[in-house]
This record gives sequence, C-alpha cells and structure tokens, in this order.
Amino acid sequence: MDGAARERQLRWLMVLRVVTVTTLLVSVLAVELLLGTGGLLRPLFALAALAYGMVLLYAVLDRWFAGRDGFVWLQLVGDALVISGFVGITGGMGSPMSFLYLVPVLLGAVSLYRRGALGMAAACWLCYAVVATSGFRWPMGGGPALGGVRGGSFELAYALLVHAIAFGVVGWLGAYLAERLRLTGRQLAERSGAVARLQALNENIIESIQSGLITTDLEGRIRFVNRGAVELTGFPPERWLGEPVHEFFGCGEEFLAQVRAALRTQRRVRIERRFRRADGVRILLGIAASQLFDRAQRPLGLIFIFQDLTEIEALEREVRLKERMAALGEMAAGMAHELRNPLAAIRGAVQYLGGQLPQGDEARELMEIILRESERLEHAIRDFLTFARPGRFAPERTDLARLLEQNVRLLQKSPWCTARHRIELDCATQPLWCEVDPNRMKQVFWNLSTNALKAMPGGGRLRIAVAPAGDEEVEIAFIDEGRGMNMEELEHYFQPFRSGFDEGTGLGTAIVFRLVQEHRGKVDVASEPGAGTTVRVRLPRRTAACPTAYPAAAAGGRL
Repeated sequence: MDGAARERQLRWLMVLRVVTVTTLLVSVLAVELLLGTGGLLRPLFALAALAYGMVLLYAVLDRWFAGRDGFVWLQLVGDALVISGFVGITGGMGSPMSFLYLVPVLLGAVSLYRRGALGMAAACWLCYAVVATSGFRWPMGGGPALGGVRGGSFELAYALLVHAIAFGVVGWLGAYLAERLRLTGRQLAERSGAVARLQALNENIIESIQSGLITTDLEGRIRFVNRGAVELTGFPPERWLGEPVHEFFGCGEEFLAQVRAALRTQRRVRIERRFRRADGVRILLGIAASQLFDRAQRPLGLIFIFQDLTEIEALEREVRLKERMAALGEMAAGMAHELRNPLAAIRGAVQYLGGQLPQGDEARELMEIILRESERLEHAIRDFLTFARPGRFAPERTDLARLLEQNVRLLQKSPWCTARHRIELDCATQPLWCEVDPNRMKQVFWNLSTNALKAMPGGGRLRIAVAPAGDEEVEIAFIDEGRGMNMEELEHYFQPFRSGFDEGTGLGTAIVFRLVQEHRGKVDVASEPGAGTTVRVRLPRRTAACPTAYPAAAAGGRL
C-alpha cells in the first residue's frame, strides 16, 4: 500500500475510533441512567477519556508521521491497550468482549500485511495474557468489575491456548487475504491502466485519422463524430449528435433504407455525394458504409467513413483532359500544316483576281467575302499551331507586374473593352520577378483577359490581382463579374473546340492550360451561374521547360 493510501486509511480509523468510543459512552450512560448500576460502569468513562486522548495524540502526530510504519504500529498497539482495558473491566479472562482483539489484528493485516497481522496477533495475545493472569492472581474488589469468571490454572491455560490459536489463525488468514487483495488490486490497476491506455490509443487513432467517421444507432441517429469529420465538413459535433444520418449527408429519408438493403448482400457500400460545407464550399464526398457490431457480433448501428474526393476528381479530369489534348494536339498540328499552304495559295489567287475586277462588281464582293473568311481560317490555323506546337520554350527573368501592365494597356484598346467595362490591376509588390517565357505569358494573360471581357457583354469590372504565394510561387487571379458557369461548363472548361462564345475557336483556354503546364504551374477555375468567374494561375518563381508534362490543375469553367 502506498503512503498516501495508508495515510487516508489511518485518518478514517481515527474518525472510526471517535465514533465507536462516543457510541460506547452514550450506551453506558443510558444503561447507568436506566438500570442504576451505582457507579459500577464508571471505569468505562475513564477508559473512553483515555481513548479520546490517544486520538488527539494521533491527530497531532499525524502532521509529522503520517503514513509511516512506526506511526501505524503506535496506533495499533494503542488500540490493543484500550481493548485490554475494556476486556479487563468487563471480566478479564472470562470477558465476552475478548473478540475485540481481532480488530487490531485485522487492521494490522490490512495496513502492514503479513508482518502487521502476525505482529499484532502476538501483541494482542500478550495483552490478553496479562489481563487474564492479573485477574486470576490478583482479583480486585473480590472479582472483576462486571462479574468476570475466576477459574483455576487449567481454565487459564485453556483460555490462553484458545486465544492464541484464534489470534494466530485470524492473523494468518487476514495476512493471506490482505496479500491476495493487494496482488489483485495491483493486477486490477495494471489491467485498468492497460485498458485506459488502449482506450486512449483507440481514441487517438480515431481522432487522428484524416477521414471523417460517423457512427449511428440502430435507428440511424448519429452517436459519434470524429475530428476528421469536423475538419472536413466545418460543422461542430454538437450540430449533428442525435440527428438522423441522412440529414447530415443531405439525402432523403430513403438513403438509410437503401444503405441497409445494400448491406444485406455485401459487407460495405460505397457512395459518392456532393456536400456543402459550413463555409458554403461544395465538395465531393466518397462514403463507405458498413454495419457496426459489438464483440458478440450483435448489431449496434452503422458506421460511415468518408473522404473529400474533390482533388481526386480534379486529377481524374486532368488525366482525361491530358489524353484528349495530346491526341488533339498531334491532329491539330497535322491539319494546320496541311491546310495552311493551300489556304495561302487560295488567298493569293483570290487577291489577284479581285484586283482585276472593278469596284462594285458582284464577283469582287464575293471575293472579299472569301478573303474575310480565309482570314478567319488563318486565325484558327494559327491557334491550332500555338496549341499543338507553341515553339521553343525560352524562360527568362521577367517582371510579371510590368507584363500585366502592358497587357492591360493593350486590353483597354481592344474591341472587347467598352466604356462600360472597368479593368483594375492589383499588384501587391512592384516589381514581381519570376522566371517565365514572356511571350507565352502574354498569350496566357491575353486569352484569360479577353475571355473575362467577353463574359461581360453588358459591362462590368475585371480585376487582375498578382501577388506572391509563399516563397516559391506567384499567383495571378482574373476575377470578372460576368455570367458565370454551371457545373457542366466547368467540367469542359479546358477542352478544345468547346467555345462559349460565337466567334471563338474553342482553343483559347486549351492554349492557356498547355502554356501554364509548360511552366510547371497550375490553373484553377471557380464559378457559379450569375456570380462571375475567378481564374487563378499559379506559377513557380523558377521554371524549367516541361513541354510534355501535365501536373495537376483544377478543371472547371467556360471557353
């Protein structure tokens, strides 16, 4: 037993002594008042006073000796002496109260284990022997105070033997039980500690996993939400505890019935659903549902584990887009070369024939239409070549802020910028150096800027913001107030030949995507119908040529 536990035990024993002695005093007083014993019980008052005094002494010494073995022995021996006085008063050798000696013997077993039990058994037997032999040889006042038994030497020897055997057996049993109790307590403490550590480990594992985890009862009401679910959704756990799980995932009441029906034939059900976080951002959740059982394989409810698949979905789109763009690029390069030479011959021949005809001639007007349309075709072929084979990658140290200023000045003179448009350039630092191919970046900025203006045919503000993104990257954002895009348009934003404008070739954003990839950058598009579009281009400050690599970029948006 440790010192603190023993200290608490001894203080409780002091309180128990006071209660016992007080009860004895009240009983004696009641007997004397009711039976009129004539002072026969007054020695008990002196014994009670002695017991109170010893308790006060223990209380004083407790400040300095609390929990020590010597202090325990002092109290146990004191108890044996008080009991001896009580036995002597109530009959000595023949006292019916001699069983009280077993109390300090058992207390010795509990406090000091084997040595305490056997030591107190010996001490109590000696105290009893002194009381018994004193009463046999020197009777006071003709006999014991309460009519004790006076016997011969045989009775004395018999009493001493019986008490020695009783004290020894009780001491041995007490020591054995105390040792077993201590061992059991130690094992229980170790197992409790192991269980607590295992429980803490399980809780730490559950709380540390990045995936969201929700458990429900048999009725489908949420009973547990881990930290991963809170971080993924942005909602505190109190928001959903006790609520139906279908409301958490934004489904109808049939959701739970469908999950249970599927789990009858398979161990796990996989579901993908769109989810709106607490901050309003929509993400794609991949949900795995399974039954929750106890150790006896009795069903307790359901368990849902889910992850944010938004980035994985974007990566899958990027892979598909890269494959399509690689094939289209090769095809576009071949077609452009095959069409460009005949087109140049046709334009030259039409221009020559047109020069031979007088003004106002109908044939001349038709030839002007041919020249105008061939110019459009030439523009499309030029886009094809830019998309398929943009030329040698030549990065150099460039001030992006100055490059954007040049782009804004050209943009303000373009036919897409009207008096109702407002272009703002927000540059956090001047200058902002980055290692890029300036010609390619001019193409990227021009395509994205003109796209934004075309999306605002009735006018609006185009904000172009450029700022450092950490120590290694730079971010350029094109933010318009245009018509925005729905999810289907976002899905096909970078795909060639899917223009959202009547005069577009459908290659502008595809070229942007390819040129940004060559810089080992990434482009992200966010938009909602009627709420405008934001295109963010992130570029590394130091760029190496990578004409065939397509790192991850978030797909989405409008052509």
